[in-house]
Amino acid sequence: MKTLLRSVLPLVVASAAFAQGTFESIGVEVTVEPQLPATLMMTGLRDGRVVVAIDVDAEGKLADFLVLAASHRDLIRPCVSALQSWTYRPARYDGVPVLAQLQLSIDISQKGAVISRTPVESLSDMVERIGPRRSDYQVWSAREIDHQPVAIFTVPPRYAEDARKQGVKGRIKVHFYIDEKGAVRMPAVHADAEPYLSSVAIKALREWKFEPAMRRGKPVLVAATQEFAFGDEP
Repeated sequence: MKTLLRSVLPLVVASAAFAQGTFESIGVEVTVEPQLPATLMMTGLRDGRVVVAIDVDAEGKLADFLVLAASHRDLIRPCVSALQSWTYRPARYDGVPVLAQLQLSIDISQKGAVISRTPVESLSDMVERIGPRRSDYQVWSAREIDHQPVAIFTVPPRYAEDARKQGVKGRIKVHFYIDEKGAVRMPAVHADAEPYLSSVAIKALREWKFEPAMRRGKPVLVAATQEFAFGDEP
């Protein structure tokens, strides 16, 4: 299977049912606002932005998070510390709580912080919104890296015979990130993808390992997609 880098940041969910249904996104209650570090204010910095993807499990707990971009690296720590203390309401699929992913933009200044959901957008659009200068940390696109990540360990999804007999088949495209250590992070699918196939595809992909992408001799964070075919799909 070929893994392709993408410039799209998904806002997605996976669930282990056999039928399609309605999806309600994650709820976020901001209980603590991140503060602009005094060390940065002393340098004349007055505002900045951090973009982060979060996984919230079916119990409303923060299962994982990944910083996607930051206008200044020193803003990452206060933003991460704050989001770890926030209260979350799990996403729901046909009324049932499920693990889901959400992308947040945290704008921080001397006047306070504004936290908003960011839409599905290209990496270039996201980086441009970080500020007039190049972001201090970011997800890199395929055209900006010197060496693409290479899969060094893969496992196929386990496709249940019961699902095959019920005619559950199709193609599932999983969006994910490959971090600087070559680990798969935040795998997810679009909310309208077949739930059962999405679940087994994501479970398999979590076990994959990569040689990380490289830029100027250093490993970097990149966005990627992997497509799986189930049943008699070509």
